Amino acid sequence: MRKNDIAIKIAGLAGDGSLTTGEMLSKVLKKMGLYVTTIKDFPSNIRGLPTNMTVRAKYEPVYGPKDNIDYLIAFNVANLYNHVHEVASGGVIVYDASVKPYPDDLKREDVFIYEIPLAKTARQELGLEIIKNVVAVGIVGEILGFNHELVHKVISEWFKAKGDKIIKKNVEAYELGRRLVAQQEKRDEYVIEDLGDPGRVMMVGNEAITLGALAAGVRFEAAYPITPASEILEMLARYLPEFNGAVVQAEDEIAAINFALGAAYAGARSMTSTSGPGMSLKTETLGLAYNNETPIVIVDSQRAGPSTGLPTKTEQSDLHHALFGGHGDVMKIVIAPATLEEGFYLTAEAFNLAEKYQTPVIILTEQAFAQNKFTAEPDALDPYKVKIDRGKLLSEEEARRYAEEGKTFLRYEFTEDGISPRSIPGYPGTLFNANSNEHDETGYTTEDVEIRKRMMDKRLRKYEVALQRGDLPAPILYGPESAKVGIIGFGATMGPILEAMEQLKEKGIETRYMRLRTLMPLHEEEIRSFIDAHDYVFVVEMNALGQLYNLLKRYTQKHANLHLINKYVGQMFRPREIAEAIERVVKN
Repeated sequence: MRKNDIAIKIAGLAGDGSLTTGEMLSKVLKKMGLYVTTIKDFPSNIRGLPTNMTVRAKYEPVYGPKDNIDYLIAFNVANLYNHVHEVASGGVIVYDASVKPYPDDLKREDVFIYEIPLAKTARQELGLEIIKNVVAVGIVGEILGFNHELVHKVISEWFKAKGDKIIKKNVEAYELGRRLVAQQEKRDEYVIEDLGDPGRVMMVGNEAITLGALAAGVRFEAAYPITPASEILEMLARYLPEFNGAVVQAEDEIAAINFALGAAYAGARSMTSTSGPGMSLKTETLGLAYNNETPIVIVDSQRAGPSTGLPTKTEQSDLHHALFGGHGDVMKIVIAPATLEEGFYLTAEAFNLAEKYQTPVIILTEQAFAQNKFTAEPDALDPYKVKIDRGKLLSEEEARRYAEEGKTFLRYEFTEDGISPRSIPGYPGTLFNANSNEHDETGYTTEDVEIRKRMMDKRLRKYEVALQRGDLPAPILYGPESAKVGIIGFGATMGPILEAMEQLKEKGIETRYMRLRTLMPLHEEEIRSFIDAHDYVFVVEMNALGQLYNLLKRYTQKHANLHLINKYVGQMFRPREIAEAIERVVKN
């Protein structure tokens, strides 16, 4: 029987190759024509603590974890104790019995167990114990009927840089795994059908964001390395110089955003990337960028806080900070992608929005999106579809007219839409001041009460205009309009919510889901109409305070019909957690 939806968890200790095993499996399954997503769960230290990676593959698009796993590859007994309860009935466990036999108290009659001394056999047969992870791939490949020639090619590509000797050794390890399991009775009726490689792309969310920035014409990135955002800095450091851009690894988060702000002031499309602790340090400069209307893009890949928190775990608890961080009346645009396509195109659009509305734009993601892999169609991320709009940025020729005509350049001119002309420093005739104080139209400091009020109103008006023009990514709706149960969420909760909707439908509960993509300024009318149209509305988010839930209370009088479903243990939602929470309320 063809297995349509399979989740394989590889569990070991940090540094023993568990993540490598998962990466290899994900590449094989993608090349066999399945959609793939990964769920990494790794510690913040380098070696020694439990780590695991789940590879989920399906013949339809997939965006998050299943309720249970189908296969567990456990490299030590601690992994069994941690994860045996996650294995679905009828699932399979491959256990490395090199050190300890499979514990009797963990045996389950509804699960098939392959107890094989992986490390010991790898050491005896191949002279290399660490290669046990590729032996495990061979076991899974034989059980599920992988295209073995394809696996050999993936192994060759994976270890190409290490030479033919290492490639040969790993191919032998894969074949050893096949032989080990072939000696035992096949206890699983499922196989994975090879549909051929359609050429889909597979990458982590941070890579899609980076490619979107490159397509948008980013020319400067300054950042301080921080999990789970570091891939953006690393990838731009590799590729941006090829586009005549520059990357600075700053000495700290404060320096990073100030470097980026300086580059933006000088006319470059500029960005910085960070996580929650870095956002805390960048907050004062965010206020400066808002006040002197300098366009800058900030990526916040959220992790579990507060403080250092859980550096490698996921959460959505930076929402309050992203929306309200900073003293005084500070606005910004905050957008939240949930797919590779949105990571690419919304990042590109973030640069347009930053320049059109001369404002900071925050791209709010989370570790679950930033560092997990997803698949997209071959042409899904197309740089030729990206349009560049630099707003009211003057060309050098336009700036020169100010000098020729003897006009005063008003960098902060009062305009109907709140957006003033912008010039690059050094252009003739457009000398201007950009400081942190309240200022007049020329940029010079003022405490005049009338100018103060007009300038505040001017800055705030831009965000109303952005909504009115339809420039901000609108909410996406899923499910029938007739549903009386509504769901609201953003970002990485999308996959579990969509699957929870299917589970609820099977139980006779129709739902409609509004996924927010712009979190500031909110599409207030659409949100209010959505809440008012449903008997129940469930806000699903990964934080303890119910940050979005409490924000949305501002847009309805039906507070009794608004319900919070939250999770804040550093892990993604499982679909059934959402479905069961909704069912309890609706049926009671």
